Amino acid sequence: MEEEQTDSNTSNATGKNTTKLDDSEKITIVDIIDVIADRVDPLLQLLKAFFEQSIRRERAVARLQLRMAWIALVVVFLIVGVSGALTYLDKIDGATFTFLLGLVVGYVLTFIRDTISPREE
Repeated sequence: MEEEQTDSNTSNATGKNTTKLDDSEKITIVDIIDVIADRVDPLLQLLKAFFEQSIRRERAVARLQLRMAWIALVVVFLIVGVSGALTYLDKIDGATFTFLLGLVVGYVLTFIRDTISPREE
């Protein structure tokens, strides 16, 4: 009986045992696909988790950019409102108000440009 096992099991040069397959134990393509599918599943789960995290990060960045835009809008209106009131009360000159409006418009246009097409780093 041990002779039969020794005949059916052979040892190669690396020391690993290999078994000869009978005709009823031949590996089919379905068996190969099952083994590959079992090994691919953890990789697919990892990729799914990575992309879900990436989507969450992009949503968080979008929320942050929206908040920053609202804050910038409030600051711009505050600056224009205060300088307009000071110009109306003759506390600052009209040319200074015009210069300040030019700066604010330039800032807004730059902000819109960066929002539409961000610079690549």
